[in-house]
Amino acid sequence: MARLSEQGIRLSSMSPSFLNSNSTSHTWPFSAVAELIDNAADPGVLAKQIWIDVATEGDQLCLTFTDNGNGMTPNKLHKMLR
Repeated sequence: MARLSEQGIRLSSMSPSFLNSNSTSHTWPFSAVAELIDNAADPGVLAKQIWIDVATEGDQLCLTFTDNGNGMTPNKLHKMLR
């Protein structure tokens, strides 16, 4: 059985080459932000609100993006991340 996060979502692992290719697909930070906002408006998601917050991970500041859309099932999330 797969390990679960604190929220009950199966944990996935990714290849460093996937992370590198994904990170280079946005050459401008705002294009990544625009894609997150666009994803929230996708058919089937139907988010009405999006929150952008600042979180601290260790000694790094991070932006977090949350919407009130329909989201993904745990299985769909796992498939996307593997």
